[in-house]
Amino acid sequence: MHEFDFLGELVLIGAFAVAIILIFQRLKIPPVIGLIFTGILLGPSGIGAVYDQKMISTLAELGVVLLLFTIGLEFSLDDLKKLKTIVLVGGVVQILVTGLAISFLAYWFMLFIGRGISLSAALFLGFTFSVSSTAICLKILTDRDELTLPHGRIALGILIFQDIAIVPLMIGINFLNPDASPSFAIVANKIGVIVLFASGIFIGFRLLMPKMVHLIASLHAREVLVIGALVICFGAAYLTSLAGLSLALGSFVAGMVIASTDESHQISVTIDPFREAFSSIFFISVGLLLDVKMINLPLFVAIALVVLLVKGLLVAGVSLFLGNSPRVSMMAGMALAQIGEFSFVLAESGLKNSVINHEVFQAMLAIIVVTMIVTPAMIAIAPKFADQMAPALGFIPLVSRYSSAPSVRPPDSTIICAGEIHAAIVGFGINGQNVAAVLHATNISYSVLEIDREMVKVMRRKGEPIYYGDCTEKKALIRAGIDHARAVVLGISDTTAVRNSIAMIRDINNKAFIIVRARTLDDVAALYKAGADVVVTEKFETSIQIFSQLLNHFTVDPELILEQQEIIRRECEKIFLRGNIPLV
Repeated sequence: MHEFDFLGELVLIGAFAVAIILIFQRLKIPPVIGLIFTGILLGPSGIGAVYDQKMISTLAELGVVLLLFTIGLEFSLDDLKKLKTIVLVGGVVQILVTGLAISFLAYWFMLFIGRGISLSAALFLGFTFSVSSTAICLKILTDRDELTLPHGRIALGILIFQDIAIVPLMIGINFLNPDASPSFAIVANKIGVIVLFASGIFIGFRLLMPKMVHLIASLHAREVLVIGALVICFGAAYLTSLAGLSLALGSFVAGMVIASTDESHQISVTIDPFREAFSSIFFISVGLLLDVKMINLPLFVAIALVVLLVKGLLVAGVSLFLGNSPRVSMMAGMALAQIGEFSFVLAESGLKNSVINHEVFQAMLAIIVVTMIVTPAMIAIAPKFADQMAPALGFIPLVSRYSSAPSVRPPDSTIICAGEIHAAIVGFGINGQNVAAVLHATNISYSVLEIDREMVKVMRRKGEPIYYGDCTEKKALIRAGIDHARAVVLGISDTTAVRNSIAMIRDINNKAFIIVRARTLDDVAALYKAGADVVVTEKFETSIQIFSQLLNHFTVDPELILEQQEIIRRECEKIFLRGNIPLV
């Protein structure tokens, strides 16, 4: 039974994690920080209760694979196109400027303290620290409903490029290996492998994986969907490892390819429990891998604060370069100032390739963890800090250049811009199609969410902006643009699904005007209680139209007719019950 001793360590890790997160929640500290703190407490830097380094490394690797797979599921090529300027310009500039700046500072600092490092090691440190935490940053911005705001979009665009840039950064580490000979033949060979690998990924993943996903989803068996999702994730990771690249890279590319399919939300929902579990293990493993003597901790904290300051200022500068206001730029800088989870992968690769030694590796882990821990607080204080500091930066040429730029249109504005999703329709039956026809005729943009796959295929061929998905799933709603819709029309007849959908819509977009279809009066009160603004009852609307036409025939004031319609709709249940009239 000794071969199962690791189960005791897993149970200990889980128990401590639950207890620490409960305490942290009372202190209003994000669970991610609690997970990292759990690892630090149980690892070599704490009480040392967990000492199986092989198990820790395996859990960390699996955590990264699942984490990057789910990150890949979060965005597709369509999302990339919307943020192309931020991604292609802002992302490239941010990586290059931040990487070179931190490289220079690292080389100078190590030389100053008498522990000089090579130029390759300095470059490695700079570009490893240039990437930010996609998992932490996007999670906190989403929880704070700031991802759709200007600074949230800047953060998202730069994070997308950083995720993609991991590929060349991972390959570049091989050329920093002091034992490698950087001949032209080796470089050409590496480039050839990259080209062939990219071609294989595009042809194999892009063409075959959607068919695999469709086949798995068409079986309508949750067990098969779960197993299939894991096979796709770890299978893609294994294939990339055979090509000599990281496991994480394959899982990320697989997630991104699946994100472009109609079944992506099903895969995402299926993989969510595993994502939460393995992401938790990953963040715990961050703390477990940390092995720092307390005497060195103040130095590492000071270096981490310098990195936060430099990186935040450089990201803000890139944002200003793109034409954003000082306030938005500062908030984006504070959001992306931390060092990300990809940096652990890069650090381990640098250690394996002898670019850095174990001492530098542990110092990097400590610095990364410190920046992650302070990130939630930085994002929380960013709005107030930016409000106070932005006016004081007007003397800087780049700041003053854009300080007079037109302000971004407020999210609650009623102005309809070309191509902007203004209304979202859930269900594309007769009612949904009629609503869409009227919106099209009145030049109001819209999107549609429909669960009938054949309907989606037919309507897409006709040019309708329609998405396949279940309205009870949050990611499907977001994919259809409900997170930034002015109004939402729920035209489906499943009352339970409608109630659940209303709650999710309110959570995603609290300002949306929600119009709901109900079959009977029995559902009206529950739908209003769930958060609907208007509930349209099918049979009841017939009677309203009858008395409205009657009153109109008797030349009753139209405003009075509208008032009576509203009263009847809002108080229909009370009125009918008071008169002992059976509900239809």
